Amino acid sequence: MDTGYIDLDEISHLGPRAKGGGVYDHRLWRESYYFNFTDPDSRITMITTIGILPNRKLNTGLVVLVKNRRILCIRPMLERKQVRFNDYAFSIKGLKYSVEGTDWRLVYNSEKLSFNILFRPLNMIYPYITDASDTIFEPIGSQHYEQFGIFEGGLVHKGRSIDIGPALGHRDHSWGIRNWSPVDHYRLFCCAFSKELAFNLWQGSINGSKFLKGYVFDGDDNTPLARAGVRDVYGKDSRRPSKAVIDIRDAKGRKFKIDCRTLFSIRLPPRGSVMYESAGEMRCDGRTGYGVQEYLYHEPNSLYRLWVFLGLLRYL
Repeated sequence: MDTGYIDLDEISHLGPRAKGGGVYDHRLWRESYYFNFTDPDSRITMITTIGILPNRKLNTGLVVLVKNRRILCIRPMLERKQVRFNDYAFSIKGLKYSVEGTDWRLVYNSEKLSFNILFRPLNMIYPYITDASDTIFEPIGSQHYEQFGIFEGGLVHKGRSIDIGPALGHRDHSWGIRNWSPVDHYRLFCCAFSKELAFNLWQGSINGSKFLKGYVFDGDDNTPLARAGVRDVYGKDSRRPSKAVIDIRDAKGRKFKIDCRTLFSIRLPPRGSVMYESAGEMRCDGRTGYGVQEYLYHEPNSLYRLWVFLGLLRYL
């Protein structure tokens, strides 16, 4: 694989500040790294993330472990310290990401859960919100990219060892102010069916203006989406996702129909919003894949967001 597959300059934006400051000086400027996969053999789904707020001397993290649709472990993390960027490694309270050439190694150690898993990319990174003409995204103040790959390694949960992979999944990397308050709502679907078929769809509305981003990966290229339609079925609260039928057409004119069934869903309270972080089983052209679903809604009620946060504490 070409050594330029991932440009090291894109791994972090936490280096020395440019003269004159800029958005990096914003109190809520944040850089985050996110990984998720579902292993159909072990029936394990894992979501992990590390977020760094250098101007608040604050790190955040999250580990979610699910087996057979049952949540085994949720670990929200918060750590106040001066960020030290060194050797392309990021860590918080036992969770560590480190770069190995073009791969990422995910390591976690705690009393009940530990793992050591390697992520190997399949496709070139797909950038979002990089076109200066996309003024609709200016209120968010964020950049990010997405990438599919293969996860392989092992974990130990409460003394039981479980082999992981090779399993398909994806990662994303985002940085900026990341202000979700102007977002009316969005839906994000990421799913890999094989090494030759994966898709990513991000659709929603910001201050009343609709947007669509995403791509289809065919084993060779990332082809942007041209159109997409999503028909959702929700749970009792009219917001928690249950099922979805997705119709997409990419820039090459290819059409795909994806049937998605939600396996589990967790509520999270990002600033100004409530998000349903979910995993789903998806079917397309006779193939079955697993991926992530995110549904975000604008929620100005801070008490409701606090109630969502307190609900997470029962998993600790």
